[in-house]
Amino acid sequence: DNSQFGRHGTWQTSAGWEFIEGYRFIASYGTSYKAPNLGQLYGYYGNPNLNPEKSKQWEGAFEGLTAGVSWRISGYRNDINDMIDYDDHLQKYYNEGKARIKGIEATANFDTGPLTHTVSYDYVDARNAVTDTPLPRRSKQMAKYQLDWDVYDFDWGVTYQYLGSRYDSDYSAYPYRTVKMGGVSLWDLTVAYPVTSHLTVRGKIANLFDKDYETVYGYQTAGREYTLSGSYTF
Repeated sequence: DNSQFGRHGTWQTSAGWEFIEGYRFIASYGTSYKAPNLGQLYGYYGNPNLNPEKSKQWEGAFEGLTAGVSWRISGYRNDINDMIDYDDHLQKYYNEGKARIKGIEATANFDTGPLTHTVSYDYVDARNAVTDTPLPRRSKQMAKYQLDWDVYDFDWGVTYQYLGSRYDSDYSAYPYRTVKMGGVSLWDLTVAYPVTSHLTVRGKIANLFDKDYETVYGYQTAGREYTLSGSYTF
C-alpha cells in the first residue's frame, strides 16, 4: 500500500520434488511490485515522474547433500517493466523500460575439521529487453570463497571475491562512449571475540591488499578499510 501509487497485489508459488532421498528439484514463480522511494522521487537527483517497477520471476533449482557437501544449483529469469536506474549524465533517476535478467547461481558448503568452507559462483546476463544491450555496471561473473575458523573462542573469517568485467558509459567524451571496466579480486579479513556472554567485539579489514578498482566509471572505490564494532545482548 502506497499513498502515491495505491495498492498493488503480488504473489509467489513454489513446488519441490525429492526425486531421490536427499536430492530435490524446486520450481518457483512470482510477481513483484516496487514503488520508487522518496529519495528517488524527490531527492537532489530525484525524478517525480518515475513509475513503479513491476516484474515476474521464474526459478528452477536442484539441491542436495553429496559426500558431506551441501550444494545448490539454480537458474532464474526476471522480466522487469519500468526498472528504476540512475543516469550519471543526466544526474537523475529514470525508468529503464523493459529489462531482462537471466542467470545461474551455484553454492556449496562443507567442513574440513575446524574449518567451514562456503563457495559460490554467479553468472548474470542483464540486458535491456528492447535493445538487447547489456545493462550498465553489472558484472557477468561473480565468484566468492569464504573460510571460517573457530580457535580459542576467536571466530576468524577470510573472504575472497572476484567481480568480473562490466560496462559503463564515459560521458566526458562527446559523443559519449561505452567502456569496459576490468574485473577485480578482493580479499577481506574478519575476526569476532565474545568478551563476555553478552558482549561481542568484531573487527574487519576490507580490501585487504588495497586494490584500485571502479564499479562506476570515473569514480574510484574505497581502498583498504578498517572497521571495529561491538554488540551487546541483554
